[in-house]
Parts: sequence; C-alpha cells; structure tokens
Amino acid sequence: MRTRNLFILFGILAWGVILGCATTPPPGNLRLIPLQEVNLEAVFEENEGLEVTRENAKEIHDFYRGGVQQKAKAEKEFQEKSYPVAIKLYLSSNELFSTLLEYIDRDSAAYNLFEGTNIFFFPNLLVADNHLKMGRIHDAMGRKGPAYRNWKRAMSLVRRSLESERTEWGLALQQKLLLLLAPKKD
Repeated sequence: MRTRNLFILFGILAWGVILGCATTPPPGNLRLIPLQEVNLEAVFEENEGLEVTRENAKEIHDFYRGGVQQKAKAEKEFQEKSYPVAIKLYLSSNELFSTLLEYIDRDSAAYNLFEGTNIFFFPNLLVADNHLKMGRIHDAMGRKGPAYRNWKRAMSLVRRSLESERTEWGLALQQKLLLLLAPKKD
C-alpha cells in the first residue's frame, strides 16, 4: 500500500512538472524588434504635447510622459554641450521614471495605455540611456569614477529591458556600454 501511494504521489508531481514546463516560454524566444520600429525619436514623438511635470503627474502614464519629455530636453542640452543643465534634466527624467518603475518594471513595445491605444513603453531603456549620457558627461569632465558607476547602472537597466523586449535599440546600447566598461589596455 505504501509503495502504491508513493508511486501515485510521484506520478502527480511528474505530471505537474510536465504541465509547468509546457506553459513556460523558452528563454531567448523574444522577437527582435528592429530599430526602425522602436527608437528614441519614435518615443519622443509619441510623447510630445502638453508638458507633464512631477507636480501635475497623477497616473503612471503621466510619470512616463514627463520622464520622456525631460529626457528630450536633456538630449537637446547634451547636443549643445550644456552639460550642467543636461545632467539636471537627466536626473529629473530618472526621478519621474523611478516612480513608475516601482509599479511597472518591464518594458513593452505595445503597452496598453487604455482601450485601443498602445504606446512604446521603455522606462528601463530610457533610464539606461540617461545613465550612459551622464557617464559620458562625467568622463568628458575627467571624473572617471562617476562615469563608470553610471555606465554600470545603465548596463543593469539595459539587461532588464532586454529581458522583457528584445530590441535592436537595447542591443546597440548594450554594445556601447560593453565597450565603455571594457578594461582599458595601457
């Protein structure tokens, strides 16, 4: 009787494992989303319009839109080499994104904002890009330690982003960071 019960228990456990494995998608099976479809300019374009500030952000998508808008301003300052202003704006953008990342920590190429409306939703990738740019600013000012810390933080965020959505944008950012973090040969 005891061996029969053990046999039945083993059978039930084996069946549960088989069903569990059948429903779990295999890792690395995400479709690669091309750069022409998802990129920084597309995200900026999608979030243009009425400016959202931290004070008037009430919902998750408000924090996302405000973070994207702050990042767009920071990019302009970065291009004009107005580094102190760019860093302030990147930090403001990261602050808005960090609020929403407390609730939703996955990136999505088709985040359902509300019925019938999907948006590009890449807070991890956008914060990673902010850290990459802040690292470049610190590096240009000769501050290697802060630059390296920003790049390390960016790398962890890019990895998190790529776990949820495999994009050429994310892979390109990862390659840039790998080159920046590679040990320098003297």
